[in-house]
Amino acid sequence: MDVNATLDQMNAVLNKCDENSPYLPANERAYSDWREHKLELRRRGDPVRAFRLNAEGLLPQAELRAAQRQIEAFNFILFEATASDFGKHEFIALNRQFGLCHLDSNPGADDDQVTSLRVLASTDERAQYIPYTNRAMNWHTDGYYNPPDRRVNAFALYCVQPAARGGANYLFDHEMMYLLIRDQSPEMLAALMAEDLMRIPANVQGNRVVRAEESGPVFSLQGPGGVLNMRYTSRPRNIVWKDDQRSRQALDRVREILMEGSCLIELQLREGQGVICNNLLHGREAFHDNPQHPARLVYRARYYDSIDLRAPCAVEARA
Repeated sequence: MDVNATLDQMNAVLNKCDENSPYLPANERAYSDWREHKLELRRRGDPVRAFRLNAEGLLPQAELRAAQRQIEAFNFILFEATASDFGKHEFIALNRQFGLCHLDSNPGADDDQVTSLRVLASTDERAQYIPYTNRAMNWHTDGYYNPPDRRVNAFALYCVQPAARGGANYLFDHEMMYLLIRDQSPEMLAALMAEDLMRIPANVQGNRVVRAEESGPVFSLQGPGGVLNMRYTSRPRNIVWKDDQRSRQALDRVREILMEGSCLIELQLREGQGVICNNLLHGREAFHDNPQHPARLVYRARYYDSIDLRAPCAVEARA
């Protein structure tokens, strides 16, 4: 396939984005500058450094620049709460400091739109979904089944109680996935940006449609600034991929890169630790709870915003 034709197709789809976005295939100079900056930050950074919060449960002002570099390099930050009363309210306030204002609700979320991830009894209808079990979760991005107007661009986790054994999270920066594929093949990148690449059938429970069918790309650009978003899942069920040679090759390359694990980071969250990230690829090991101790509990909040420490949300009063 002609490379120039491929670039023209992609730019026609993405013409609503900021013309200076480095993720636009035509912007070779902007991409080259971004690529060099990102790789240099990754060489200098420490992805598993835990940023300690202050007594108010927020990131200290003196750490903001370092945190911004960490996000640019790895698309996530590991934090550690020091206050003994750090709970959901403080968790949401911390996320707002990172410019995460607009929560995505889902059927399993609590009334405050934060989801309490724990193993649920088989009588609870949510127990049919893997996040509410102790089973391993394969590579995915959050909310890949959401419609375009509810695209998840960031999420945060907070570990209230770790499992007795297992339950580590593993992360893979979606921007690095984009970089590795763009460097190798514009044709593969075009396939991953195709609007009809990934179809998720409707979720029908009984006679009720819980979620409508959704189709879309793996990589897309969000908002006028052209922020990179990735939608992906390794699960073999309830997903239909476009079945042509170029699409198969591109998806095989994504799987190969994940298996190679060159950018994989593993985190075993301790009590009081959490992650704030743009919606990167991630998964979870299986885990086991000790019946004699509290069960694993992790809070999760999903957002339509991307992280922006330069634009924190207004502080909300405690309910």
